[in-house]
Amino acid sequence: MPPAALPEIPHSREWYARLAHELGGYRHPWTRVLSGPDPELTFDITLDSLLTPHTRVLEAGCGHGPDAARFGPRAARWTAYDRQPELLELAKSHAPQAEFHLWDGRGEVPDALQGPFDLIVSRRGPTSVIPHLPVLAAPEAQFLYVGPHLDVPQVPQRLRAAGWQLVSEWRISVLAHAPTWGDWLTRCEFQGQEARQEDWDAHAGPLGMPYREARYVVMAQRDTES
Repeated sequence: MPPAALPEIPHSREWYARLAHELGGYRHPWTRVLSGPDPELTFDITLDSLLTPHTRVLEAGCGHGPDAARFGPRAARWTAYDRQPELLELAKSHAPQAEFHLWDGRGEVPDALQGPFDLIVSRRGPTSVIPHLPVLAAPEAQFLYVGPHLDVPQVPQRLRAAGWQLVSEWRISVLAHAPTWGDWLTRCEFQGQEARQEDWDAHAGPLGMPYREARYVVMAQRDTES
């Protein structure tokens, strides 16, 4: 049986609250079959390589806390925020060693998030943290981001405006399949797209409906030449 239909407005506060209650976090509610490595592995490997017992980390848009639980114990301090109270409650239970705060990334930085931080990370999350980097970051800090499209133009634009520069940039695309019509319907609803039966009938094969899982990964640091 496919997962229950999500609300009509994807990525609204009500939509995220329902994800928290029905799926136990910010998770993709459809089955997917990848034809290659998960496109977020580049982010995972890079994040892991940047952590030391002295690293102070700020995570923007932490969701239900999977990164805080997985990577947080390797850092000196893992502080995270999200705008969704339901997700933060889950995050606190998943990563009790981390600090979690309610914030939407707008306006002034709350006192509890002042830092300074050595590493600021955002997985598929808000780019609204970027203008705050000069306030949040230690002098030699780095910023690591992964987004759900091959091009997220506001990331380099906002980094330049904040006085930061790209150090590394990756674009990863992997062939994937949604194996059933129910999975494809759920994916389209999740993405705010229309799922049409005629498209499924025309393009779905033995493995299901093909599509691309794409990610844009960026690592940046303060521009010392500006």
